Amino acid sequence: MELGLRGKAAIVTGGARNIGAAIVRGFHREGADVVIADILGDTARELAASLYHEEGRVVVVEADVRIGADMERMAAAAMEQFGRIDVLVNNAAVVSDFPFLEIAEDEWDRINDTNVKGIYLASQAVLPHMIRAGQGRIVNISSRSGKEGQATMPHYAASKFAVVGLTQSMAKEMAPHGVYVNAVCPGILRTAMWESILDARSARHGLPREQIWEEAMGTIPLHRPQTPDDIAFAVLFLSSDLVAGNITGEALSVNGGLRMD
Repeated sequence: MELGLRGKAAIVTGGARNIGAAIVRGFHREGADVVIADILGDTARELAASLYHEEGRVVVVEADVRIGADMERMAAAAMEQFGRIDVLVNNAAVVSDFPFLEIAEDEWDRINDTNVKGIYLASQAVLPHMIRAGQGRIVNISSRSGKEGQATMPHYAASKFAVVGLTQSMAKEMAPHGVYVNAVCPGILRTAMWESILDARSARHGLPREQIWEEAMGTIPLHRPQTPDDIAFAVLFLSSDLVAGNITGEALSVNGGLRMD
């Protein structure tokens, strides 16, 4: 299906690997220009080098979403290279797994500064350009933990619940400007983030990592993990004026039925 993304310009934060890289590849396949904004500059450049295509340019901005000046530089690079910003995907995020009473203050700040403040800073840098253009799409990556808290991940759940609330608030405020704001809530993916969770739970409970993984899979009605491409397809859908032209303020679950809204 034609999504109408050819010739559009998108920014993907945390776009160097895992879900972010799948989103970047998805936009590239659709013929969009893409800025990969990531603290992992070398990894981002390797991805960009693998995606040469005459109709879809890929630009790398090595940047930290927690730093306002970096986000301003990211937006400026998109405007300089492409002359427009049609889509911002706020994907950059971090996770850790600790019981509530063991979460240090600096760890609380690390999670929330990246997962929430990062969206605030990136969106503030990009939105003036979208408002001037009278159109735009923002897709924030939340989590199933943004709809239902998880034991030993309260700091992460707090950040991802905040993403859903921020999405709804931004959607209401930006609607008169022609800017749509939605979220995607992934379930369980075997990415670097989940590998770190498995490490923490294995050490805490003295259980094999694969046993913990299989138990997690047993909670999913479709009995399989989600993939980065599953999430990328949802992002592309919400980025399209053609197929999501009357959707804003939503938090779309992609979790194999793990949590049904």
